[in-house]
Parts: sequence; C-alpha cells; structure tokens
Amino acid sequence: MPLIVNVVTTLGLLSVVTGCGNSTTTTTADLAQSASRGAEAYVCNFGYDDQPGTTITALDLTTRRVDASVTTGSLPSAVAATPDGRLLVVTDQGDDNVAVLDTATDKVLAHIPTGVEPDAVAVSPDGKVALVANVDDNTVTPVNMTTLRAGRPIVVGARPDAVAIGGPGGRTALVADLEGGTITPVDLDTMTAGTPIGVGTEPDAVAISPDGRTALVADFGNGTVTPVELATMHAGTPVRVGPGPTSVAVTANGPGGAPTAWVTTGVDLVSINLSSFAVGAPVIVGHLAEAVAVSGDGSTAWVAGQDATVTPVDLSLGVRGTSIYVGGRPAAIVIPPSRR
Repeated sequence: MPLIVNVVTTLGLLSVVTGCGNSTTTTTADLAQSASRGAEAYVCNFGYDDQPGTTITALDLTTRRVDASVTTGSLPSAVAATPDGRLLVVTDQGDDNVAVLDTATDKVLAHIPTGVEPDAVAVSPDGKVALVANVDDNTVTPVNMTTLRAGRPIVVGARPDAVAIGGPGGRTALVADLEGGTITPVDLDTMTAGTPIGVGTEPDAVAISPDGRTALVADFGNGTVTPVELATMHAGTPVRVGPGPTSVAVTANGPGGAPTAWVTTGVDLVSINLSSFAVGAPVIVGHLAEAVAVSGDGSTAWVAGQDATVTPVDLSLGVRGTSIYVGGRPAAIVIPPSRR
C-alpha cells in the first residue's frame, strides 16, 4: 500500500461543558496552562454504537472539575500523548482515522486515515512515531508525528486492541491480539512484525514497566496479568488479579517504594508489586472500571468508569475519592506530562 498523504486539517470545536455540578467556566488560556503543568487529564467519551460519542473531556486534576469538551470524531476509543506533552493522538474508531490535538490550544491539527476501526494507540519514547492498532483488519498503522502522515499498515494478530512501546532503545512495540491470545512485537526501525508470543486469553491491555524491561499484559479472559521479558520476548508466570482486567498503568514508586502496576478489574483497582509480583488488596472504585492513568508524581490514580465518571484513588492510602462526572461512556484516559 502506498504512503497515505491525505492529511485533513481541521479546527477542533472547543466548548465549555455545562449542566453538571463539576463543570466550570474555563478559558483556553487556563486550560493550556493546566495542561502545560501536567495537571490535565483527557478522557475519551466513546459512547455506544447506536449513540456514538464524538468528544474527549478535559479534566483539571487540581480543581477536580471538567474544563472543556473537544470534538475529535466518531467513537473516540483511545488516546496517547507525546513525551513532551504537546500533542495528543486520539483514535476515532467510527471514522477509521486518528485525530491529532495541540494541548496548548485543544484544537485538532489533523485527521489521519488509518486502518479499519482503530482501537488503540501508543507513541514512541522519542515522540517520532505513533502506532495505531486497527481492530477490524488485523493491522497496525505507523504515523510519523513530524509530518502527520501514515505509513504502510503492518499485519499482526487477530483483532489487535492494545499497544505499548518500549524495550531496548524504546524501539519495540507490543501489540495485544485479543482473539489470538498473543502479543505481537513490532520493530519500529524496520516496521516489521515478529513472532507472536503466547499470553493469556483475550489480552486487552499492555503497559511497559518503569525500567523498560518488561511488558505487562492484562488477560481479560483469564483474570491475569502476564509479564513478558522484552530482552528475550518470553512470557513469564501469569499473576491472578481478578475478573476482566481492562487496563494497566505503572509507577516507579508504589507502596513500599517498589515499582508497581495498577490494574482495573471489574469495579476494582488492584496493585502488583513488580519486584515480588505480589498482588495488593483491591480498592473498590465503582461500576465497571474501564481505564486508568496515574498522575505524574505517582500519588493518584484516575480511573475512568463506564458509569460516565472518573474516580481518583489516593495510592499511598488506597482510598477512593469523590467520582467526577465526565459524560458519555469513557473508554480511555491519559495524563500528558508537563509540556516542554
């Protein structure tokens, strides 16, 4: 397939969310300042097939109030930030493209065609490449983050629905193949797929450990997390966490100072000590926890639930805070780092 060069430039629609107790009037300048400090979360409002969402919600993590709603496209299902915190990449599953947003203005810079039903995205540590998993055509699409152009799709396993990037030099992507029970490594230097690695049933999320050495794969069908050593591409012993894990986030210093993975399972948030692989006591966060992101200082997890809320969890105390209404049916959440 030839390089896709038709980048559609558009202006995102920025509006203040009203009608809920947690919203407030926020200027574009205020929102940009909050995002530049790493104090803004962005939540994909996926909605439903018969009532598709079209927006992402900006949430101020300091005031714990909704700032704004940004229209990106139909069925926004995943979001990733560049390492400098300046850009967001949102998969619009209903439009078969990704939207690229500028966090300084919360305006859409481009819509870039991908494969069929893009469902996950990750950005390389150097910020040069985004890799988009297309769940309905079994491919991933690389996107050049400098030119905002898509490259040739790469065939992976059946129904890829999660992706993370790490490994030596941050040049290996790990793609979760939901129906294959595998993860497929993709070399970002050659843009080729390697041999799939068997994990658990229905792998649904992937994260990279803080030291960059291990991929952590949430096996939705098994209720486990499978560690995969990136140097050898071998899967380790699965860790049981609870029914239906849907997302994983990591922190360098969790309880006791150990690197920790935080996993959403059903209505709970569960910790895994990555030094011992011991599982901590679950924290109940609400109805069908769907996605989690952790603040830059590692103090708070922000859990997006299918009940249209985001719930903060104090990670040092293991205590949930008051849920914040964000609307829609949240499918993903990201906290961009402080802009630099």
